[in-house]
Amino acid sequence: MEEVTFKSAYPIGDIDINALPVKDFGQAIGYYTRVLGFSMVSRSSELVVLRRGDAQIGLQNNNLDPEQISCYFEVSPVENLREEVASKSIEPSAIRIDKHNGKTFRVILAKEPYGVCFCFGEEVK
Repeated sequence: MEEVTFKSAYPIGDIDINALPVKDFGQAIGYYTRVLGFSMVSRSSELVVLRRGDAQIGLQNNNLDPEQISCYFEVSPVENLREEVASKSIEPSAIRIDKHNGKTFRVILAKEPYGVCFCFGEEVK
């Protein structure tokens, strides 16, 4: 199976992907590193920075509701990421086709157990 490449991260809606809300750093860091394959770049009492490939996000214990937050990760190949997360007891959606700004994308959706909703996709060229 071809290794999954994380190319970038983007906000969905009016959020800051460098300050995604979490309620507990320990649980969130464990999820992002063990399940999604991120590595910790830095950690302070207020902010944890994680990276996988070229996609970087920040986690912050703030007053925002994680259930109201979503972000998009550009990955390749999306079907391999789907297999990867499914093998770690995450239930990703089926691959679907979405259109955005005149482009076509193959995407999957997955929700982390602490509330944040993720969209993973790759452009169809």
